[in-house]
Amino acid sequence: MSEVAFRWSGILLILGAALLGIVVVIISLKPVVNQIFSPGVSLLLLLSAIFLLLSLPAMYARQADASGWLGLTGFALLQTGVLLLVVIAATPILYPSLKTASGENPVVFLLGIALTLGLLLTGIATIRAGVFPRLAGILLLAAMAGFFFDFFIAEFLPPEAGQLGSSIFGIILALAFMWIGASL
Repeated sequence: MSEVAFRWSGILLILGAALLGIVVVIISLKPVVNQIFSPGVSLLLLLSAIFLLLSLPAMYARQADASGWLGLTGFALLQTGVLLLVVIAATPILYPSLKTASGENPVVFLLGIALTLGLLLTGIATIRAGVFPRLAGILLLAAMAGFFFDFFIAEFLPPEAGQLGSSIFGIILALAFMWIGASL
């Protein structure tokens, strides 16, 4: 990849991460479980997913040699997991008059697992490769823990726990990706 492609991918990664952080904080202002997203919030979420999906290949390409099979596996799972954002954002955009929250779904569950494992493996690969700042990899691991808590545990706790966890997760993930984007 040329340096120009890396730079543009870095810019897209920063934009996608910033949008994701903003959207997650907006979403966390209300109880997170069974929340109905507005078309505007869903559009921002979809734009964030598009920017992330376009820029994550450059992130992987930059550290591919140093991260090996762990980086490739993490990248594949992370790309697959980012599709969760597309799935969540699609219904309010395609059907704005539909005012019901999406229920439990095996596709959403599997994409949540892919995102969790993708963040875990990409964080470890980033730390081990040493191409990007190691602290950015640690932030990816912290974001993975936050996402795991929000996606799998917070629904069994009071709504405030999910709201706080979501906002912290969103900010940490945005910071990690923005830092890596700036490094690109």
